[in-house]
Amino acid sequence: MSNLSVEGKVKRIHDEQVISDRFKKREFVIETEEQYPQVLMFQLVQDKTNLVDQFSTGDKVEVFFNLRGREWQKDPSAEVKVFNTLDAWRIQKVEAMQPTDMPNAEPVAPASPEDDLPF
Repeated sequence: MSNLSVEGKVKRIHDEQVISDRFKKREFVIETEEQYPQVLMFQLVQDKTNLVDQFSTGDKVEVFFNLRGREWQKDPSAEVKVFNTLDAWRIQKVEAMQPTDMPNAEPVAPASPEDDLPF
């Protein structure tokens, strides 16, 4: 699944973690602003770990992500576990809608009878 997005406020931004010489990740958490708020953890990987640098706790953001899942089994006799990951690939700040004043509309004069002629 790809091209999913969700809006929420940044709750936490974690430090970058170097897992191996070929893999690094950084996690961050947002909380949605719906009737039943959801707390979601996303991960940024490789060259995307710095995407969250420009944001702070409390910022309202939209996160674009891919949903990933994988199975893991400790050994052949162990239960198979499933892990899901929200892999963020873009984050943008959501600006609050500012009410704008409607400009004063000029009254429009009624059309003259000549304006209705077909030629």
